[in-house]
Amino acid sequence: TMTLSFSQKPIRQSHTLCAGEQEYVERRKKVVMESLNSLGINCTADSVPHIALLASGGGQRAAVGLVGSLYQMKKDGLLDTLLYLGGVSGSTWSMSSLYSDPQWSTNMNTAVSKLSGPGVELEQALGWLTERAKEEHFSLTDVWGVLTSAAFMKQMDLRHLSDDAGQNATNPYPIYSAMEKHCFSHGPIEGKWFEVSPHESGFPEMGLFIETSLLGSKFQDGKLLEKKPEMDMVKLQGLFSLLTEQVLPLILKWEWGTTNNFLYQYQDFPIPSCLHHQESFHLVDAGMLINVAYPPFLGDKRDIDLIIAPEYSAGNMFEALDYAAEVNKPFPEIDDKVLEERDWPKDCYVFEGKDKEPTIVYLPLFNRKNCKGLFHKHTLKERGTRIFWRKKCSIPILATRRISHKQEELFADNVRVTCLTHVLGPVSQSSINMSGISSCFLASLTDI
Repeated sequence: TMTLSFSQKPIRQSHTLCAGEQEYVERRKKVVMESLNSLGINCTADSVPHIALLASGGGQRAAVGLVGSLYQMKKDGLLDTLLYLGGVSGSTWSMSSLYSDPQWSTNMNTAVSKLSGPGVELEQALGWLTERAKEEHFSLTDVWGVLTSAAFMKQMDLRHLSDDAGQNATNPYPIYSAMEKHCFSHGPIEGKWFEVSPHESGFPEMGLFIETSLLGSKFQDGKLLEKKPEMDMVKLQGLFSLLTEQVLPLILKWEWGTTNNFLYQYQDFPIPSCLHHQESFHLVDAGMLINVAYPPFLGDKRDIDLIIAPEYSAGNMFEALDYAAEVNKPFPEIDDKVLEERDWPKDCYVFEGKDKEPTIVYLPLFNRKNCKGLFHKHTLKERGTRIFWRKKCSIPILATRRISHKQEELFADNVRVTCLTHVLGPVSQSSINMSGISSCFLASLTDI
């Protein structure tokens, strides 16, 4: 480490995009516009819809499922319509793996085959852990980061997330999410959700951010006291996800995700006590709060028109309703009947946004169409911990099979949404006993 004496305050206080993300998004919009025009949906640079795919958590199922969804979107010519890609928990594993290739959206076959590739040598994983053990905040986060990287995603990704800030706009802009543990237990909603992008990291509801390269460095009263080496993606993967729901009570007691707190004794903004007086904060799996990364994408900052929400988990995706109401962010109305069906859902729901509300297309992986009658109807929680499949719906070790689909057009005011809802298609290859669902759609927002 090196000690710095900075008089400037490197904390940005704003509810608008930073310059780096704004520049990336403007370049990405050109890709989105060309993609939509090629699909017969005419738009100009000023009317490009802001479309985000927000993948749920769900461990390995979410990690593989997200790759499957993106793979099918690429096949259907829809991947380049995405402006943003957001994830929590297991879906951040595959995001991290994907973005290690600066051209991943043009190399989806490689992304799929990587899942069945050789694992990481034990010596390499232990070597990384040995180095982390010498650091001030070595914890279970490091152990879990190695496990997800080496065992599940088959690579030790030693790059830094800030390296992605210089990439071209070939891929959607990535937003990773975590949660602050102490505020989750004892603090206000504004101190809970934490977002991490290639450019900035911070608390979206308070609008307080630092450059991602400074995450983990020492601060006091908004001043950078000591710059620490930037965390690599192996470490970050440990922060973004925890093991299983069953260990949640232990995670809340263990030392997990310990990171120097850039808001320690910060005086220029009313900071919740769960953050203000703590030299360190503890970042953990955001899925414990909301299992889809809605918070960074609600409101004016990113001005999202359409959210694609594939659900790979057993979580309650409608937790976002309460969150949005509490932070006064726009969120579409969800019919009570849809909430009643969530344990036995349809394959596609469209929640129409009004005014500043985004339209949300919700696509549950396990639904009454995909396996119609072929698996037992357990509660959502039971499906999350173990899926009871009958013989015809078992997930063997298979190569990807052709995915059939139907197309349904929905018209609502000035919004035309075309849903391409695909039936279950295993993404699993020779050594992966996992299933993925490829759920895609095309959205066109007209007359905006």
